[in-house]
Amino acid sequence: MLTYRIIRLLTNNSVRRIVQYPSSYRLFSTKIQQNNQIKLKSINDTHATLLINDKETKYDWIFLRDSCQCDQCIDSSTKQKLYNTTDIPLTISPQHQGFNILNNNSVEIIWNQSLLNQTDTNVHRSLYSNAWLQTYSSSKNIAHARYHDRSPIYWNRNTIQQVNLHVKCDDYLNSDEGLYTVLKHLNDYGLVFIDNVHGEFTVERLTERIGSIRHSFYGKSWDVKSMKQAINVAYTSQALGLHMDLLYFEAPPGLQFLHSLANSVNGGAAYYVDSFHAANILRQNNLQAFEMLCSYPVTFHYRNIDRHYHFTRSTIVLNKYLSDNPIDHINYSPPFQAPFESDTSKPEFRQFIQALQYFRDLLEDRNNQLELVLEKDQCVIFHNRRVLHARREFDTATGNRWLKGCYTDLDNFKDRLRIYREKFQS
Repeated sequence: MLTYRIIRLLTNNSVRRIVQYPSSYRLFSTKIQQNNQIKLKSINDTHATLLINDKETKYDWIFLRDSCQCDQCIDSSTKQKLYNTTDIPLTISPQHQGFNILNNNSVEIIWNQSLLNQTDTNVHRSLYSNAWLQTYSSSKNIAHARYHDRSPIYWNRNTIQQVNLHVKCDDYLNSDEGLYTVLKHLNDYGLVFIDNVHGEFTVERLTERIGSIRHSFYGKSWDVKSMKQAINVAYTSQALGLHMDLLYFEAPPGLQFLHSLANSVNGGAAYYVDSFHAANILRQNNLQAFEMLCSYPVTFHYRNIDRHYHFTRSTIVLNKYLSDNPIDHINYSPPFQAPFESDTSKPEFRQFIQALQYFRDLLEDRNNQLELVLEKDQCVIFHNRRVLHARREFDTATGNRWLKGCYTDLDNFKDRLRIYREKFQS
């Protein structure tokens, strides 16, 4: 029976009515070649094997039914699913002669049963476009469709000095091209500078150009000035070592904006380090130390002004859902590190300390640091989960230094990056 069914499926070339796809399907047609040849190689009770340009790809029936985008499965207004994945029967598959490759190289499936607990027992018809099938034929194509395929560019002092990281404020605020340039720099290097920024609260406009402002106990926006009885070392004139902000939060903010409203003091230069670059060097040259930093728990906290924030995380975090396990983000903030809460009597503790010292040496290497004075009316934007920032000591008696800061989340940044990449690359 199965052999007969395969023969009928392979020889069925009938053309059927094509359903209208929702606008969200544009995602899967961007930069994907249309009408590549699709052939059915085989089917069984759990999946179909297709040849797309002679490359073999398997599609599970449950995956295909779960991915149906028709208006019975996806609400046309909210674009959200109208059923649960667990509503799909484990024995679902196409009806006899229910799998058809249409003349436009899309695939039609007539299913052999309805969803569990569904009152409508009518057979369901799903259609999968050529572009959609190509997109889900490989993890590489999926990353491309979601605009996750633009890898960060690691940098040191020499390489970053060759890049023009400056964008005029008017271009950033008032042109799509200016905004897209900033988004690309943040994706590639984690760092960009906005010039000619005027006004005390303009940093809030700069932040909202990408997404909603992330409030914290420091406020919607906050002033970085030297003051007595400071609640944060940043609010002093002391040197502030390399760190990331708010690692004692469960979800630290992704982007930080710092606008220089005044800077006439002696000293106070800022410097920045690409922690991904340092971690990658460690990965290539001392894998044991790298893996120790990926696993050993470090606790960060803030206990002051009737606040008690606390979170434990590893120093290096990988994206384990991608095949090459790239670095996803770094957690490094010595000024806000709490006493270790792990069992420090075990040998792993000293192994971790040694690994952290290797990492520290790479971060503190002046060849890996971009140092500059943030001039008045400049705003720096940096990736708070990648780029470390620091400040040299300054003399308050020689002038005034005043920065105003804001945060937004990486979700907002990635949303804008996807939208503008689709706009400019479609």
